[in-house]
Amino acid sequence: MRYIFELNHPKHYYQFKYVMNSLREDGHDILVLARDKDVLLDVLDEEGVQYKVFGRHNKSMSAKILGTFRLVRNYMTITKQFQPDIIVSKASWYGVYTAKRLHVKSVIFPDSEVVKVTNKYVVPLCTKVVTPQSFQLDYGEKHCRVSGIFEDCYLSPQVFHPDVSIVQKYNLKRPYAIVRFVGWFANHDVGNNGFSSQEKMELVQVISKKMTVYISYEGDLPEELASYRLPTPASLIHEVLSCADLYVGDSQTMASEAALLGTPAIRSNSFVGPNDMSNFVILQEKYGMLYNVAKPVDAIALAADLSMNSRKQEWMKKRDRYYEQVGDINAQIVDLLENM
Repeated sequence: MRYIFELNHPKHYYQFKYVMNSLREDGHDILVLARDKDVLLDVLDEEGVQYKVFGRHNKSMSAKILGTFRLVRNYMTITKQFQPDIIVSKASWYGVYTAKRLHVKSVIFPDSEVVKVTNKYVVPLCTKVVTPQSFQLDYGEKHCRVSGIFEDCYLSPQVFHPDVSIVQKYNLKRPYAIVRFVGWFANHDVGNNGFSSQEKMELVQVISKKMTVYISYEGDLPEELASYRLPTPASLIHEVLSCADLYVGDSQTMASEAALLGTPAIRSNSFVGPNDMSNFVILQEKYGMLYNVAKPVDAIALAADLSMNSRKQEWMKKRDRYYEQVGDINAQIVDLLENM
């Protein structure tokens, strides 16, 4: 069979990386279709992945609207040339719309219940929806559930074997904390927020009293924090997280990644609350691997406490217990795609 995998974020590549490898090994043809966004193309280039670009990411809402027509046209042209049987994406309207127009099957992998665009415009057009078992919405007959969460696709001990030599290679000073600030440019981020500039500085000041701080960020970073920039390539972020003693940030993705790598993790943004996404709730309430904190001031206080002494070994034991309970998520997804 012939598959298009659409990627709009580095996480999408990592999530589908081993699935694509397995499908290739089984004799299927794969085309990676990427959008020029964040550091995605850098990651693909560093990993030697061949891909085609169907458009660029625009930050302003007006530019997003005007750019939609160009993205759809490019997507349609590339898809017609490749002639896939199935289009796979995280939850892309471009993918499901193109698939519908060209009478091709489409599969999406959402894991955030709160993204209204997905629920209203993407799910109705797709052939199948694949979500974690804990996902709180029900999409009916087209809905398939898999064990674990999607970050397991690339962070499970079955596939991820960190190169700890990066600590010496890039002269990372241990114990260290990774702090992540996102740009809040995505469609699903509209109306939401994380740490303010002042709160960013307070957070770094508090943690740096006990640990070295390295910052990963999108958008603008206060000039006072520029010297804390993480020196490693984007493609090594998971190795960096796996060796860290603490993670704090307003990122959705990196918080769960840190937790699954056995690093104490604090997530703080305006998504946290009674209607929070199930994957974050499960990691906190069932496994005790992640702290979800709504108010940045509370996250800063918690970071001050956790930075006093490394709790890395405790979190590694939690990680081991977690993976004892979830199966091989990549095998589940490959089986689903091959039997559509």
